[in-house]
Amino acid sequence: MFVGTPVFPISFPLEKVAELIEETILKKNWKSFEKGEVKLVLTPFYLFYYDVAFEKKGKPTGKTKHGRLAINGETAELSKELAESIPNETELVQELSDEYPLVVRKAIFSKTEAEKIALLKTASLLEANRNDVVLTGFKEIYYPMWLAFATVAGQTYEFEISGVTGEIFGEEKVPEREKGFVELTHETLQELKEPDAWIRYSKEIAQIGGGKLRGKGRIAPVEVSGKVTEEAGKIIEKGNFGQPTSFFRKPALWITIILIIVIIALILY
Repeated sequence: MFVGTPVFPISFPLEKVAELIEETILKKNWKSFEKGEVKLVLTPFYLFYYDVAFEKKGKPTGKTKHGRLAINGETAELSKELAESIPNETELVQELSDEYPLVVRKAIFSKTEAEKIALLKTASLLEANRNDVVLTGFKEIYYPMWLAFATVAGQTYEFEISGVTGEIFGEEKVPEREKGFVELTHETLQELKEPDAWIRYSKEIAQIGGGKLRGKGRIAPVEVSGKVTEEAGKIIEKGNFGQPTSFFRKPALWITIILIIVIIALILY
């Protein structure tokens, strides 16, 4: 499709969008979800250069500044980052592939109106008198954004992904699902298949045994790498051990029992 107005080249293709959405949702612990439509949206910006001569109490200070900014054609917000990231003129494109839906948004104000708004906002940004600011080289340009949808737990969420950098927006709207006991147990057992994990867990259990368990008649839930194995604590607490004695207060005993439980669970799993 021929657009006409220069467009930032798309560096983050459609194929990567689906992967990014899936990765984002999986990080929220959702394993079941439906991917929706993906389309490319071109957002209008006005790119321009500015020159300013600063004054102090109505007198020139001799200090000047030159730079480039962009103003969003829909929201009238200034963007220094976009202006600085624009590629060379030869890298801009005016024709895009027809393989995906394309939405071309139009600026809500004209170029003349954009110049007036940009002048006020630039002067405010630079803390200068607007009469001391000159804007030049005004031209319209499009910035590509992927608009994607996904349904999670019956709720549809919208994501925006930069077609240039791949930065994603809207992921904070998806709630994080709490992991169940089975999932936490599975993760722990998977970690225990690594020799380093056994060493790490043994140290943590030894610290607990030497601290919280020493001298106490009831065992507290044991926390292993952020996962609370409350079931192990309950099993031991409800056992037929009778009243706590010095024998049962030995940390080494508790450590051995817990390790045996974990090993049995690992074998059965």
